[in-house]
Amino acid sequence: MWLERISGGGADLIELQDAKDYLRILSDETGGEVEAAISTASAFLDVDEDGFGGLGFPLVAQQWAMKGASFGAQVLRMPFARIASVDEIRSTGPDGQTGTFAPQNYQLVKRGREWRVALLSGSSWPQVADRPDAVEVRFTAGWPDVESVPGDIIDAAKVLMAHFFHCRGASAEDGVTDEIMRGVDRLTARYRRFAM
Repeated sequence: MWLERISGGGADLIELQDAKDYLRILSDETGGEVEAAISTASAFLDVDEDGFGGLGFPLVAQQWAMKGASFGAQVLRMPFARIASVDEIRSTGPDGQTGTFAPQNYQLVKRGREWRVALLSGSSWPQVADRPDAVEVRFTAGWPDVESVPGDIIDAAKVLMAHFFHCRGASAEDGVTDEIMRGVDRLTARYRRFAM
């Protein structure tokens, strides 16, 4: 099973003026540096294009494709804690033809922070070809827009943004200090699949 991001990602979590207010910057001279810090902090909290890192789930609505060889548990268990919808399930049959599985035959089910696709009674999954990408589940994950992202995640983004602004040239890959990470973890732990 693997993931591919189809659309979304890269949303900035903080408005420029809010960031300047947080940093107590009155001039426009550092606007570009503040914007770079906002983007780096936002990327630090979001998953990458392969679905890894950040808080462990997309923050602002992104569409993904999860692909696998069969309708097994790996493909039907959603990879993120924040799922908005299952948009489409496609499969390639033994004859090589690709078809869409009717949405009235399955349901998105939540148990705690885990989501999965459940087959409804009286339905059966179609036969699929012997290939690694025979099944594709397309879904949307994350909050609908930046305004819907909880305030404590935005606060964590501001803490990170201040770090990246004051440590100009640092990137998300360079990491942050343990002290800052403890603060970010305190603000965001309850949103992760396994709260700390």
